[in-house]
Amino acid sequence: MTRITEVGVALHQRARAFAKGASGGTVGVLTIVTESGHESTVFVSGAQTVPELNVRALAELVRPQLVGLDALDIGAIWERLWKQERALNSVVIGAVDTALWDIAGQVAGLPIHRLLGTVRHEIPAYVSSWLHEHPEDYAAEAAHYQQLGFTAYKFHPTTQWRSRGGRNVPLSEDILTARLVREAVGPDMKLMFDSPLVYSYEEAVTMGKVLEELDYHWYEDPLPPDDIYGYQRLRQQLRIPLLATEMTGGGPYAYAPWILGSATDYLRGDVAFKGGITPLMKIARTAELFRLGFELHDGFNATGNLAGAHVAMAVPNGQFFEILTIQDTGVYGFDNFNYGLAEPIAIVDGKVQAPTGAGLGHALDHELIQSGIIATY
Repeated sequence: MTRITEVGVALHQRARAFAKGASGGTVGVLTIVTESGHESTVFVSGAQTVPELNVRALAELVRPQLVGLDALDIGAIWERLWKQERALNSVVIGAVDTALWDIAGQVAGLPIHRLLGTVRHEIPAYVSSWLHEHPEDYAAEAAHYQQLGFTAYKFHPTTQWRSRGGRNVPLSEDILTARLVREAVGPDMKLMFDSPLVYSYEEAVTMGKVLEELDYHWYEDPLPPDDIYGYQRLRQQLRIPLLATEMTGGGPYAYAPWILGSATDYLRGDVAFKGGITPLMKIARTAELFRLGFELHDGFNATGNLAGAHVAMAVPNGQFFEILTIQDTGVYGFDNFNYGLAEPIAIVDGKVQAPTGAGLGHALDHELIQSGIIATY
């Protein structure tokens, strides 16, 4: 009865832009329908991928394989698609996997985290900044969210403009930002720093020592994702925990050299970069077995964020949930984080609450989604 009968694929134009420099205004929409009438709709998007190519891959390569399969054979379907990862990419596979878990939860009448093994019903969130022009902008943002009850804040500093074709920001500007943010929120708020991937080794060491002085909680992605040796050297120089592996290729199979080489203090992932809920649980369990932390990355869209929330409720070695605020400087809120949901993801006193509905547990704003469809495949 849970045989897949329909796979709908469309391209949606977002109703509004959220921030200068944000990637693209389109997002894929995947709908999977079963013989029993169960249906899941999820968004398809991820950094460094083209939405039009994602939806074409779903329509031309994935749909012919899915129709007729049992939607509850989640593990078998993931294994089948992952063998084609080079042709499909992890974003496409992750969307399919998320939709299948949503259907499984609907069939069981339970939230996905119940199927994964619930260990908590809420998790502290940290607000994660977009890119701003000036150090003072970050300090103001951190103070704003602290006043709203959030106990942690992470920022992407101005040197990231280097990787976006912008100005060549000096390291001194990042150092100033780190100091101003700490001064703005005081000693009690946990602060994290996410370069990412733009420093030389020497810059990474210098910045790391500043973060240690300012009692930052972790130091994220200062070096390229293939520089395992650089991270090993960095760990020898610094006390602050390193959080790497966000952008490593190879899904859950790429982590062994990082663990065996003692190159990171946490493993990291999301449903887009790593290919869905199924591989995220593999990664989280691997980290747990080695007594490492596992921290979720932003899910790139609202259904990806929901999927991440379910994983967060089922892994004991995660500390926080990331809320990426893709907003222009001085504009605060979580519109992008929740875009396309009928109701926002519940946050109480700075903590994301476990979804309680079946499957992903949140209704979508189907009127909004349909109004923005610009192509179907």
